[in-house]
Amino acid sequence: MLLIANAKTSALLSTGHNLERAADWLFSHAGELDAMMETTPAPATSSAPLKHLPLFDGPGKYRLKAFITHMGPSTASGHYVCHILKQGKWVFFNDSKVALSDAPPREFAYLYLYERVDVSSQ
Repeated sequence: MLLIANAKTSALLSTGHNLERAADWLFSHAGELDAMMETTPAPATSSAPLKHLPLFDGPGKYRLKAFITHMGPSTASGHYVCHILKQGKWVFFNDSKVALSDAPPREFAYLYLYERVDVSSQ
């Protein structure tokens, strides 16, 4: 992760912060980046829960705001639908059909969307 951040920084600095040129720079230096990945040790992983990591802009508290579920035999076919928490109730969106959802299937979600909770406003 650190290597990727350094590569992005190098690309931006080398191109005067031009995003299009920086993307081109990354592709043209892919061999160098691959070599760096092979010689750079992997960062140590921490088993500490995320709540112990420092946050500099307040407490990191989130709540589930919406989730997207897939209906069908595979991701290549089928249909995606969305559940959104609106005014304390889960609402089911399926194209132009909208309905309240008494038992939203959170455990089958394909994508979860969270919003940060301002602890001082609770």
